Amino acid sequence: MSDDATSSLDDVMTLRNMARAQRVVIDDLNHRMKNILMVVQAMARQSFRCDRSLDCSMDAFECRLRALASAHDLLLAGPARHVAFFSMVESTIAPHDPGNARVSFSGPPLVLDGETAVAVAMALHELMTNASKYGALSTASGTVTLAWTFLPGTDGGRVRLEWKERGGPSVKPPLRRGFGTRFIERTLACEAHGEAAVRFEPDGVRAVFEAPARPA
Repeated sequence: MSDDATSSLDDVMTLRNMARAQRVVIDDLNHRMKNILMVVQAMARQSFRCDRSLDCSMDAFECRLRALASAHDLLLAGPARHVAFFSMVESTIAPHDPGNARVSFSGPPLVLDGETAVAVAMALHELMTNASKYGALSTASGTVTLAWTFLPGTDGGRVRLEWKERGGPSVKPPLRRGFGTRFIERTLACEAHGEAAVRFEPDGVRAVFEAPARPA
């Protein structure tokens, strides 16, 4: 085979590989866009309710949109679309608790894939918002403890995250499950392929969930 023929064959293979890579990127973007739209749709349905004013609904919706945008900023900044768990927790909590005065968090260094990181960040945002309005952070002395552990497994492993509020008003199970609770127990579990539960214990809300993760 002549050098020209070999060069032409190499060019064709290069173009085919580029086309395959482009298709993978397009399919990934389509998948992520559909997921984002589903989350936004769920946020809109829960934010705009007939039992509160349009201004309050708009404020709630805009706050959730900002949280979603911040979560995606983390995703874009991470290498290979992986996000450090500690950085995700830190950046999600910071706007609600400047200086880490009332929310403590600890755990081993872990990494999440992009979709899981966004889902967990949104869940933490909802927990922080609810704690600030109704829970431990609505009082002067209330605190939140956030701790996670790594559970090795044949599928690569999982992170087990526990959120616990203390020092807030006495807690009673709500008559109606709010958006944050449903998001954590359903949407988060679906998006992150994990398990989630929110418990309304008398001394403070406890949330426990698991999601795929790996050591950093």
